[in-house]
Amino acid sequence: MSFTEKANKVFIQAIRDYHLKDDVDTPLNNPYERETIEFSLYTKCWIDTVQWHLEDIIRDPHIEPTKALALKRRIDSSNQDRTDLVEEIDSYF
Repeated sequence: MSFTEKANKVFIQAIRDYHLKDDVDTPLNNPYERETIEFSLYTKCWIDTVQWHLEDIIRDPHIEPTKALALKRRIDSSNQDRTDLVEEIDSYF
């Protein structure tokens, strides 16, 4: 199996797992062993999926300002986690 095929399989699984509950507060339950590229790819995809849903929530024109601020801070934190994972994945190569 090529790296691309392996990565796509992991991404599909992460997205499918997220949509089992379809809730941005669902804890990450990564099925792969730590220190593997699959673990990093799954985590990155999970973060991306949650963040896309957070961004959908924050676009609501009727969102309360305090909730919007809390979501903005959560998105900022998620962006840092994503950046850290991209660097980790880059180091794999």
